[in-house]
Amino acid sequence: MLRSVASLVLSVVLAASCGSTPSPSPGSSAETPSATPSAITSAAPSATAVPTPLPTPTPPLPARESAWPLTVKTEREIAPVFGADGTAYLLTGGQDAQLIALDRGGHMMPGWPIEEGPAVDFGAPAVGPDGSVYLEACAGPVVGCVLHRLDRNGRDRTGWPIAIPSDFACSVDGRCIPNAVVLGPDGTTFVSHWRESGGLQVLAIDPAGRIKPGWPVAPAVGLYWRDLQVGSDGTLFAFSQFDADGTSAGIAAFRSDGSVRPGWPVHVPDASGFTLGPQGSVVVWSYVDDVGELCLSPRRTVFTVLGPDGRTLSGWPRGSTGLASVPAIDDDGTVYYVSATYKVYAHDRAGEVRPGWPVAVPGARNACGPERPHLAPDGTLFVVGDEIAVLSLGGHPLPGWPHRPTGSLVGPCFDSECYGGHRDLAFGPDGTAYFTVYHGDTGSVRAEVVAIDRKGQIKPGWPYRLPFDANTVEVGLTTISPDGRVIVRGGGFSPYVLIALDSEGRLAR
Repeated sequence: MLRSVASLVLSVVLAASCGSTPSPSPGSSAETPSATPSAITSAAPSATAVPTPLPTPTPPLPARESAWPLTVKTEREIAPVFGADGTAYLLTGGQDAQLIALDRGGHMMPGWPIEEGPAVDFGAPAVGPDGSVYLEACAGPVVGCVLHRLDRNGRDRTGWPIAIPSDFACSVDGRCIPNAVVLGPDGTTFVSHWRESGGLQVLAIDPAGRIKPGWPVAPAVGLYWRDLQVGSDGTLFAFSQFDADGTSAGIAAFRSDGSVRPGWPVHVPDASGFTLGPQGSVVVWSYVDDVGELCLSPRRTVFTVLGPDGRTLSGWPRGSTGLASVPAIDDDGTVYYVSATYKVYAHDRAGEVRPGWPVAVPGARNACGPERPHLAPDGTLFVVGDEIAVLSLGGHPLPGWPHRPTGSLVGPCFDSECYGGHRDLAFGPDGTAYFTVYHGDTGSVRAEVVAIDRKGQIKPGWPYRLPFDANTVEVGLTTISPDGRVIVRGGGFSPYVLIALDSEGRLAR
């Protein structure tokens, strides 16, 4: 399969059409320091001595201009992924799709982009701890699929790419569709494909590019398989649903050699999803007797905690009347969620409600139900409602909180069935919380990204006003790159605008 790094017409261009990008922070342009001549030490000159001319100062290189915001044209709803150094990788284009790599200032990295050949399709990329970029590419049943492992210069590492067996990657009718890869802690790469002859199958590849013995595995033949997650010990978990109404569901678990983990799969009636907890536990949430259509409307939400052996831990399951939020799991196994009455509950590992909980948070709801809680890096719990509440492990509001924004935390709707909702919080490496505030409810709606420090105060240089009308351009989720930049997406499917801000509220350079 060919990859071209020749001169290409990029599908990422400056978003000049989006208008100016005002920022309320003063001094947003980098200052250019004045040149200082080198110090000269000499004896006092005689009357006949010729003065030594001072060296001509070398003017400093001008600061490289920021390329943000960018307009990204793509037919894929795939979010950017980041390397540890902050490099952003994203797919652009449609039939002429490319994988591009952008530096801190939004400029193309050397060796990129990677272009698809004719009729070649890319799956979603993933970045490993060593900076390798994993990418599956498929070109139909004749060529099949290959898996790339690229370095930061866009070149395949030694032993890569590897060919994916055609009897695994392509269905019986000849379709070869690339998928996202899932990375394990030991460098194992998991690739999944849906086979009409046997449902979902998962392949495991070691860091040297060899298919591991015992793989691929087939979790089971069911209607849906999704949410591949890898535990800290390398165990692969997969969620399944076996009937159309969702009353029969379960979770499969496979060891690194492809064998079924003892005690698994586990059948969990009405299960909707799961997340991995500490010490090998798995937290599952289920919606019982759901009669909702566009939005969930269960009679009860049930939370179950499974141990590494697949057995339900003592004290579980625990239930909440009506629709509760997706949970957040602390490092000690505490399960947090927001109930249908907008109270935040905290259950310890034994299932008991912790002292000081539940805590009421007015308005803690999204478009269809309760807002999920967010665990900050320091272990405190953030909940978005009419205001932003920050709770200690004991359920007490922290000093300086809640934060009451000057505008609304609920954004405009973009379809007739929308009821409005919050955007997710994002946390910087220093614990700063970033979120979006909206001003105006008719005509033009101004959206601002706000940065709040750990004391609940707006940080200097913020907020940053987004350069588009939020009443016509949807504000996407805010994410934080590993180097601390705030990445904001404006727009839905394609094209969309991507903006990167530094910690001072300015366009990243």
